[in-house]
Amino acid sequence: MRSPTYALVWEIWQRNRLEVAAITGLTVVGRLLDVSDAASSESSPVVNLLAMCSFVLLFGIFNYTDSSGSRGLGRFPERLFLLPVSSLRLVTLPVVTGIAAVELLYLLWLGPLSRGGSTSPMFVGALFAALMVCYQAALWTLDRLGALRLVVIGALAFAIFSVGILPSFPPTPPPLWRSESTLTALVSGLAVIAFLIAWRYIVGLRCGERRRAIQLEGVITAAAHVFPAKQKPFASPTAAHFWFEWRCSGRALPVLVGGVLVVVVAPLTWFVRDDGGASLRLLAGTLAMPIVLAIPVGMAFAKPTFWSEDVSLPPFVAVRPLSNEDLVAIKVRVAVASVAAAWLLVLSFLVVWLSLWANLDSLSQFAMQLWAFHGHSVAAVYAIGALVAIAGMFLTWRFLVCRLWSGLSGRRPLFVASVLSVVVAIAAGVAFDVAEMPQWLLGDPARMTAVVWVASFAVTLKYWLAAYSWRRVSAHYARQYLLIWGAGTACLLMLGILLWGVVRIYVAMDIYRFQALMILVALLALPLGRLGFAPNSLAHNRHR
Repeated sequence: MRSPTYALVWEIWQRNRLEVAAITGLTVVGRLLDVSDAASSESSPVVNLLAMCSFVLLFGIFNYTDSSGSRGLGRFPERLFLLPVSSLRLVTLPVVTGIAAVELLYLLWLGPLSRGGSTSPMFVGALFAALMVCYQAALWTLDRLGALRLVVIGALAFAIFSVGILPSFPPTPPPLWRSESTLTALVSGLAVIAFLIAWRYIVGLRCGERRRAIQLEGVITAAAHVFPAKQKPFASPTAAHFWFEWRCSGRALPVLVGGVLVVVVAPLTWFVRDDGGASLRLLAGTLAMPIVLAIPVGMAFAKPTFWSEDVSLPPFVAVRPLSNEDLVAIKVRVAVASVAAAWLLVLSFLVVWLSLWANLDSLSQFAMQLWAFHGHSVAAVYAIGALVAIAGMFLTWRFLVCRLWSGLSGRRPLFVASVLSVVVAIAAGVAFDVAEMPQWLLGDPARMTAVVWVASFAVTLKYWLAAYSWRRVSAHYARQYLLIWGAGTACLLMLGILLWGVVRIYVAMDIYRFQALMILVALLALPLGRLGFAPNSLAHNRHR
């Protein structure tokens, strides 16, 4: 090689040639589609989806870490410490290369991404560069957190996205502290600080300061033994394993929900405190937030080890004096506790926000419409509000437990296929503009009839699989789960019936088929047969 710098750049290219080819293909296809639809004032959903996939692949290229076994995401490549180059160059090279790559990709997508937007390309480019620096710094400096770094990176992405929309808030033009120049200087300064922290951390690793951290942990452990906390013995092996699962995976969703509430939602509620429409939309988004976050958290929750890419059952869990049904039931109970804690945070925040600084004009108008429609019954309005919250809890729990059958099986292809089904569904929703689906469905009675028949077949198949999967599960656990499933399904059915009474005013077609569809969707919402397969899947993983 001509120089160490050239060798390091060549290594990045050599290890990620397929990803680069995929990004190139997505970009070319996206721009061709955009040129064919240039007359539109906004980019098509397909083009936006291709752009999003391109940027995700690009950030995956520049994680610049080496795998570390069961930890999933690795750490900064320590093998590079033997090269005759300074630590500053080792850190600067991937950072500068990543910034150049993300700016080049943004330049290639500038046309469709900037169409219809109000922010300047220079400001968006600065945000992308800052995100790249913070992304790499978080991966390197937080390596002891394992895959938990993805949560931190997600919070950073949310924060930078929030900064990007601040200039668009009224009034226009924005005040100085919300101007693009001020915010560009702010994120640039934070990126510089993140770079310096990463550089200092790599210098410490190269000098062996990790040993000092291990010694510090030993001091903390010794202090804990000097001042022991009073602990009670667990009442049973089931209680002990519940505590273990809660510590490993149950706390993730409440922590993530609380972080989003503090970092993203709370500031936004203050900025829109004078806008009733924005407050109503933000209220709906806050209620949907735990459900959305439960989708990625549930993918990790379904695995035997939450923060590991390995889907095999750890020996520490496999030798527990508990049956496979016990282990699955404990997972389900931990999911219940996790959902309860997350929604307690959400509802507590909503009580404080709605009672102190929220603009309730639009919400009051919507409540008055419900009140007038249900015979001037205040109880009906409160019942709908309570059912919305309870239904949100059950849907959140649904996304936590719906993949236990594949995650506990130890079969990576099966688990990956179940995860990809969500990715395909999201991509299809973006590509085909799911917001237009109700109008398309209600536009032709024949379509509604076909959809009702498909949903009926799905319900029949679901209950047949449930009867087959639960045939070997003990009656004790079957009764417990059926109680949870029945309560959740009844809640969704009642909410659907109440909302159907409102929706039928705006539907100019056979409303009874629409009502039947809502009932069938409620029956399909919560998993039934898949939880019955989970003990058998775990048995395969436990004894292989």
